[in-house]
Amino acid sequence: MTAMPCLIGRSSSHFTRVPRMLALELGVDCAFQPVYDLGSRHTADYGGNPAMKLPVLRLGDGQVAFGAENIARTLAELAPGRLHMVWTEQLPGVEARNAQELVWHAMAAQVQLVFGTQAAKLPADNLYFAKAADGMSNVLGWLDARIDAVLATLPPARHSSLLELTLFCLIEHLRFRPTVSLDAYPKLTRFTDSFGQRASALQTTYRFDTPPAA
Repeated sequence: MTAMPCLIGRSSSHFTRVPRMLALELGVDCAFQPVYDLGSRHTADYGGNPAMKLPVLRLGDGQVAFGAENIARTLAELAPGRLHMVWTEQLPGVEARNAQELVWHAMAAQVQLVFGTQAAKLPADNLYFAKAADGMSNVLGWLDARIDAVLATLPPARHSSLLELTLFCLIEHLRFRPTVSLDAYPKLTRFTDSFGQRASALQTTYRFDTPPAA
């Protein structure tokens, strides 16, 4: 009997939440293995990912998939049914593809800011982090100005899209671990409040994983 797929990641990670939510949406049974120490420099602690990054999906046949989008597509292949998901290459036009690109950028910048200034306690006014924060604010402003128009171009019969899923996980993470203020982006927060009513969102709220007692 083939073992159940296992997602390796963190409950506090927006990159991990993307496939966690999608697995629920697709009806794919998937175990979850939290990683407690992001300071580890051993690839085995990251499911064998040589980049020491999360998430990782370990499949029942021994194969592994690295990265949120790769895992999302792998989960879609494992799904018992076929929901109408809109992937990046199916986005209708350059503006929508720009939105997806900028969401991925902001998700990576959020990791940079959180890990650098909150976890590693490095100074936030360092040019490396200050520029990342400025870029994040610029991206959020760009998205806020266009998100309603971009979403209106997506197929109305879709179940969901990678763009909506990643954008939701990003904005929710900025609420969970603030690095820049969301006060100036009402359309993004309105979208997030609405998307957050989905069952998959309610079942994967951000939290910090606690190691089991010794």
